[in-house]
Amino acid sequence: MRHRWALWLGIVTLSALLLGAVAFVWQKKIAIPDRQAKVLSSQRHEQATHREAVQTAATHFDERLDRPIDTSAGKSFKETLTNDKFIGSALIIKQGEIIFNGGVGYADAASKRVNGPTTLFQIGSIQKAVTAVAMMQLAEEGKLHLDDPVTLRMMIDMRSGFALKKYQPSVMDDAGIIRWAIGNITYLPQRNYAYQAVNYLLLAGVVEKVAGRSYEQQVRSTIIDRLGLKHTGFLPGMLTDANRSLTYTGPVTDPYQAFIGEPELWYNRELGTGNMYTTVADLYRLLRGIDDGKVLPLSALKRLRNRDDGVYTAGIYNHSDFYSTNGTVAGQMASTAISHDGKDAVILLSNYNSHALNLHDEAVRLFQTLRQKG
Repeated sequence: MRHRWALWLGIVTLSALLLGAVAFVWQKKIAIPDRQAKVLSSQRHEQATHREAVQTAATHFDERLDRPIDTSAGKSFKETLTNDKFIGSALIIKQGEIIFNGGVGYADAASKRVNGPTTLFQIGSIQKAVTAVAMMQLAEEGKLHLDDPVTLRMMIDMRSGFALKKYQPSVMDDAGIIRWAIGNITYLPQRNYAYQAVNYLLLAGVVEKVAGRSYEQQVRSTIIDRLGLKHTGFLPGMLTDANRSLTYTGPVTDPYQAFIGEPELWYNRELGTGNMYTTVADLYRLLRGIDDGKVLPLSALKRLRNRDDGVYTAGIYNHSDFYSTNGTVAGQMASTAISHDGKDAVILLSNYNSHALNLHDEAVRLFQTLRQKG
């Protein structure tokens, strides 16, 4: 009897141990994946929260690009611009923060309307950077090759030897402008740099031929609309806009002495080379959108801007740690200096035609000061 009881007790104990082991193993099978799922869910939540925070910050930054901002950090830059007799709008960004976004002087002296973040200016030859990108987009689609002779590459870099013998005499449509340029071009066999706007006029013609639509339609569709630029367009659109800047000239003691009008011919002959307008904010968005690969793969952009020695290429002056752009047309001037990551930037647009200030040099000087300050 005692033996049976001991045997029974052993069986019960063994069964309990086995049940406990099974329960433990089962719990482990359930608990480990459950913990892993919770960890994964937490990681995904953190990633989603981070993405949301980044997107919120980007949206907040983009909204501030269109607002007047005058900080203590930007005070010295505004003072420098004022002392240097700058008239126009300026956007200055340091380490990803807008430290100044505003204007100096009048957009319309007669009505006392001041320059500011939403004032429209012409960008002149900065448009050549846009034309170069439009060309490279078509090259990426396999519709043309940069090394077809005379190479498009040489035209992009202003090394084709092409030059116009005289200015276009009258208003024409795009096809007429291009035909006139071809009929009045001269060729000097060389491979050295020589800045000649006709290179980009001809590139605009190539864009139209290959894309099968006008240069303006192509750029609007593949660049302006894609980047969501609401304050960027082509002349004569700016001339009837309430936010346009009027152009003035005169001595620094009387900068609004004379108003410079703009005949249709002046912007008509700038096809692909200088008939666009924008605001300081949209110009930053445009250049950053290109740099961020939003309109052209970064690998293609690197091939397009294939030098970093400060020599002109594809509409910009590219350096190892920043690049600059410059444009002058119809008395208006535009210059930028931007770090490659976009966190430091100086955007200057001016409606004062003065020989007292080299705007490109001013932009680069301010940019260098920006980088030096802690």
